[in-house]
Order: sequence, then structure tokens, then C-alpha cells
Amino acid sequence: RNQTKHLDRVVHEADLALYAAKKGGRNTVVVFDPGDARTQDDEEDIAAILKVAVAQRLVSLVYQPIRNVQTGRVAAAEALMRLRRPDGTSISPAEFIPVAERSGSIIELGRWAIRTVCSEILAENKVEVASVNVSPIELKMPDFSSFVASTLSDFGLGGARLALEITEGMELEIDQDVVRCINDLRKLGVQVWLDDFGTGFAGLSWLRLIEFDTVKIDRSFLHDCNTERGRRMMLDIIGLLRNRGTRILVEGVETIEHQRLMQQYGIHQLQGYYLGRPAAADQLHTLNVVPFDIMKSRIC
Repeated sequence: RNQTKHLDRVVHEADLALYAAKKGGRNTVVVFDPGDARTQDDEEDIAAILKVAVAQRLVSLVYQPIRNVQTGRVAAAEALMRLRRPDGTSISPAEFIPVAERSGSIIELGRWAIRTVCSEILAENKVEVASVNVSPIELKMPDFSSFVASTLSDFGLGGARLALEITEGMELEIDQDVVRCINDLRKLGVQVWLDDFGTGFAGLSWLRLIEFDTVKIDRSFLHDCNTERGRRMMLDIIGLLRNRGTRILVEGVETIEHQRLMQQYGIHQLQGYYLGRPAAADQLHTLNVVPFDIMKSRIC
């Protein structure tokens, strides 16, 4: 029993290091530091909070806009999950997502997120398309696609208005059950996006097996464009995706220079703090006002 607890602890610590590495972008190595970790009691507290998060409204969603910079309008929004303790203090996704996946709470949280997105922004027509990140555990559930179908039906929504994001770098065995689930989702008209492309080793395998509606190029490639080598790499990736006929979205746009460079490369679907920070659902309408700086920076 002690060995099992030790193994669980090691796996959890590896999860924390993995999420920290993903946050740092590609080619990032993070060594777990016990001094930075939560104590076992803290981890158990997070697991306990997750069990009641939906019922006690401790979980919420914010939405980061995805802009078409040719028009300046919000083309879509990505739902981002937030969690707080009963005392109101926030818990980082890098902390609670691994715990949710390991404890199984991610299933309830994920389904709550999909229903919430459908009810509070899609059914209210606050954006045309909304994306939700999905966990590998969710994709492996045999009833996941039927849950999505019934949710869309409940709110009278077409499948194309919902996008589900699969993160390239996540630990996910590309097995037939997962591929079958994704194909079932696409039959519903649901968009399937590949997130953080370029951060892991599975990206090309995913592209070979699945026809993605949109591929999101990881922010690290954009930030590397301050070098000639980085710019060549970005153009190579864009060329690969264009040859496949895949829509391209670039993440991490934090400056007007980032935006202008991507426009030069013919990429107009962009996401990042420069184009809009995450906002609550009731603030989404204000994001569709075309910012002056975006209008000014259009390339003729």
C-alpha cells in the first residue's frame, strides 16, 4: 500500500512538472522541485474542492477572444476554466487540472463546461463559435459523443458552433476508441481543433489520423520569430498546414509586431493578450467593438 501511495505521488509530481513545461513552450524541460509543490494535504484539499466545485459554484468560465484581424471582429472564443476555494482564493489550472484528471473529477467538470458554454454564450449568440478543451479521459468515455449530441439538441445548436480542442502535447494514446470518438463528433458537425501544435511529438501522427478543422500553432513559434531561424520554422509549419487545407490559428499574439508579422504571412485568425484578454460571458459583447489599434495596423 505504501508503495502504491509513493507511486501515485511520483506520478502526480511528474504531472506538475509536465504542466509547468507546457506553460514554458516547446523544448522546455522542468525538473520537479519539492519546494514548489503542494503538500499532500493541499492536494487532498484540491481534490475535495473539485468534488463540490460544480454544486457550490466554485468553478467558472472566462472566454478569450479569437479575432479575425482582417475585420477586427471576434470570430470565436476559447473557454478557460477557473477554480476558487470557498474563501475566494484562486487555484491555478496547472494545479487543479492534474488533480481533476487523476481523481476523475474532470469528467463532471468537462461536461459542466460544455453545457455552460452552450447555455451562456452560444444559445445567447454572444459569439458564433466557442471552443472547449477536452481531456483524454473525456474522449475515452464511451458516451462522450452522445452527451455532446444531446447537449447541442437541448439548446437547439448546430454542431459547427462548438469546437473541441485536443492538446497535442497531452499524454494521450492515439487508439481506435479515441479516433472513433473524434470521428463521431465530426459526424455531429462539431469542430475538432488541434491545440498547441508543435509542442509535442504526436502532432504529425494526429494530422495523419484525423482531419482537424483548425490547428492552433503554439505561441512559442511566434515568439521565436525574432530570429531568422524562427521565422523560417514558422513558415515551414504554415506551409505544411496549408498544403493539408487546414485552417490555421496562431496563439500568443502579445504585440502589434506579432500581429503584423502574421498578417504578412497571410494568417488572420489570431489569439493573444494584445487582441483581447479572457473575459466573463457578460463582457463578450464589448470585445466585438473593433479596437482602434487593430484597425490602424491592417495591412493594405
